[in-house]
Amino acid sequence: MKLNLRYQQKLRTRGTLIQAALELMGEEKSLGELSLREVAGEAGIVPAAFYRHFKNMEELGLALVDDMSIKLRTILREARKKGAYKTALQESIALFFGYVKENRLLFRFISRERTGGNKRIRVAIRNEMAFITSELASDMRLPKSVPFSDIEFVSEMIVFNAFHIAGEFLDSDPKDTLSEKKLKIKTVKQLRLIFVGILRGRSKGKRRSIVRG
Repeated sequence: MKLNLRYQQKLRTRGTLIQAALELMGEEKSLGELSLREVAGEAGIVPAAFYRHFKNMEELGLALVDDMSIKLRTILREARKKGAYKTALQESIALFFGYVKENRLLFRFISRERTGGNKRIRVAIRNEMAFITSELASDMRLPKSVPFSDIEFVSEMIVFNAFHIAGEFLDSDPKDTLSEKKLKIKTVKQLRLIFVGILRGRSKGKRRSIVRG
């Protein structure tokens, strides 16, 4: 029982440190601008206790990336299980923006660090985006005539586009629901055009093969 309570307390403190870092970064600061002592103070613990949870600030940043990916992959996976790509696409985008909205500071961190100063964190973000891309490609329901390499390419474009638009979403007024709705509609249209492009491309390729044959 004591061991279980200690573990729960450790998880709570770890979560508090992560949230403290996000609060301190806010809308503008990068992880590199924060000090370990500053984060520990915001979390209400002594600096030495920080090392029970993370080796350094870089490891805390990597934990933030991991947290984003696990949650996001889960909600998008559930959305894709619910039907044809058009319905799943709309629901996936709605859930994606909902998650971004609920985790605003986390996605501010992701948006900044994708091109930030820490190489390990940049690579980690790219890797997690690749995992999301891979899962999307595996779940995507396109005609059997479309090669899997093309499906992977489409999936990569979708994920890249969604993360890019997340930055635009974060810059919009949270109270402006009309602009939010328009941005969601624009995103769905853009992603559908990606689907249409790949299907038309395959169709033209088939016609050329028939003519040459």
